[in-house]
Amino acid sequence: MTKLFAALAIALLATAARALAAKTDCDAGFKSQMSKMSIYVDKMSGYDLADAVRKSLDAYNSCKAGDDFSLHGVWDQIIAVAVFR
Repeated sequence: MTKLFAALAIALLATAARALAAKTDCDAGFKSQMSKMSIYVDKMSGYDLADAVRKSLDAYNSCKAGDDFSLHGVWDQIIAVAVFR
């Protein structure tokens, strides 16, 4: 029984360690997103720019809340939709 608990504890620690290691750097990702968008500012209407920034901020907030999704995939789609309207 003790060996079972020890094995379970080790499995839980290994899972937690992988989750912590895989955590996305939300702050660096958001800065990168804003840098990518800066080259499109002159090509977008004010409404489209505000909409893209709002969506980017929503993705950042979701990242900080711990939601599990591809952050860069979301941001890349925001740029694609905003620029190619």
